[in-house]
Amino acid sequence: MKTLRELRDKFQQLNEKANALIDGAVGNEPEEGRALTSDEEKQYKELVSQMDMLSGEIQRREKTEGTQEPSRLQAENRGRPGYHPTKTTKDDVNSLFARYVRQKPGVDDPYLAIEYQSAVADEFRASNDTDMNVGTAADGGDLVPTGHYNGIIARRDEMALDNKLGVIDIPGVGTTVNVPIDNEADGEFVVANEASAFDRDAPAVSKTAMTLVKYTKKIELSYELLQDESSRLLPFIEGWVGRGMARTQNNLLVTAALAGGTAGLTLDAAAAIGATEVPELVYKLEEEYEDGAVWLMKRATEGYLRGVASSSMFTFAPNPGGTDRGRRELWSFPNYATQYMPAIGASNKSLLFGNFQFVGRRLAPNIQFLRDPYTLAHLGQVRFLYYFRTVYKVLQAEAIQYATHPSA
Repeated sequence: MKTLRELRDKFQQLNEKANALIDGAVGNEPEEGRALTSDEEKQYKELVSQMDMLSGEIQRREKTEGTQEPSRLQAENRGRPGYHPTKTTKDDVNSLFARYVRQKPGVDDPYLAIEYQSAVADEFRASNDTDMNVGTAADGGDLVPTGHYNGIIARRDEMALDNKLGVIDIPGVGTTVNVPIDNEADGEFVVANEASAFDRDAPAVSKTAMTLVKYTKKIELSYELLQDESSRLLPFIEGWVGRGMARTQNNLLVTAALAGGTAGLTLDAAAAIGATEVPELVYKLEEEYEDGAVWLMKRATEGYLRGVASSSMFTFAPNPGGTDRGRRELWSFPNYATQYMPAIGASNKSLLFGNFQFVGRRLAPNIQFLRDPYTLAHLGQVRFLYYFRTVYKVLQAEAIQYATHPSA
């Protein structure tokens, strides 16, 4: 009696012969086809009849032996390394791999077998051969959230100098306020004898017009930014706007002082300041203004002067703050630095010394704020509007003395 496997092999042989008859009639291209001859038709029917008989026998044998028709993949793998036909063996990954290596032909040398197993092992390696880490996004970096500090680290900007310097506030209503000022150079009494008439002498006055100028700033923010940000944006904007106002005021103050003050000293060099020129400028200011007088210069200029300080500079005063950084004094007078003072250079006014109680400021109104949600609503934005009006003027020119570098 033939085995089940022999029956299947016989069925396969008959099937191949039947297909050969059909292939011989059809040919390689459809247009080459022809009908089977009578002999071919007789052979084909005989083969089909035998296949039907074998198919029925195979089905009966499968039921009695408890097996199933091998799948297409099993049929294709029959005879290959690692194939195991018996149904009683329970294979796992390791047993299949071991049998595959053992059945590999031509690997009899143990050293070659080791190399071959190593090569085969590479084929079984994981598709993502890496550790999990933070440095690579796909290996774990995408799993680590990026932190966010709930605040904005603001830059340091110089604060307003007007109150520190003692600038006088000028009240008033309207765009322009006229400030009366004393314009009389003397006021002494004259000698008179018993018969002399009284000397008639009246003070001369003039006025300085202080006209307000408006300064503005506009900030536009989207609805999404206002809703989604987590950096305390609005408090940051408040501070940023305030610092911007202070910088604007300092710029206006310096501009007014250098425009309305007195050119007290022309320095000897276009790109240098001599040690003795510091006390020289101090004494250009009349003594009656000395109480409350201060220095105003760029910070780099202060550093330059402390670098050139020598014994000749200290001849007139005992250690006038030359090495004591805590006092911030120059020749015993307070020193304030601002970036809006000109630097040391040809034709520049790099040093200013004076009494700022004789400089006036109008600020009317103080900074105003409007949150406008309507103008840009069609664009999904909110507009912040800021403005203030101010003006600075020197009210007594002789109270402010500055030093000027020559042009060359």
